Amino acid sequence: MVLLNIRTFIFGLIVFYTSYLYNYKCPSLTPIEKIENKVLHPLSSQHSVLCDLLHGGVNKVEPYVFKAHTFLDEHVHSHPLFIKYKIHDKFLCAQDKFKTYVYPRIYDLYEFTDSVEAKSYDQLSQFFKQANEFVYGKLKKD
Repeated sequence: MVLLNIRTFIFGLIVFYTSYLYNYKCPSLTPIEKIENKVLHPLSSQHSVLCDLLHGGVNKVEPYVFKAHTFLDEHVHSHPLFIKYKIHDKFLCAQDKFKTYVYPRIYDLYEFTDSVEAKSYDQLSQFFKQANEFVYGKLKKD
């Protein structure tokens, strides 16, 4: 049971980080900002590589998404009950409420993730630098 919880937690982190990259970090990486961020943000080259991989995956999935939308348009969206109960309007209303109430909180969470990511990188790089100095200092003495 614990293994299932750990796998679920790791899967959730991967999904959140992918969402963070796709919705927050990748749109902010323009060529000028890439040069600027290399100086200011230590993980910009890793973000660029991950964004390229993410966009490559999105490009591979797009034909299947198009087929799914075509299927939905032909079989679901044209169904009389779908039209009668105005399901599409309800989806649009829910989407507007999401953009109004939920997305600003998620955006704040993305900003927090960005700052935590930079601070944790700084702390871990400092820790590894001290560990290397300790290990190689001990080896030089021996």
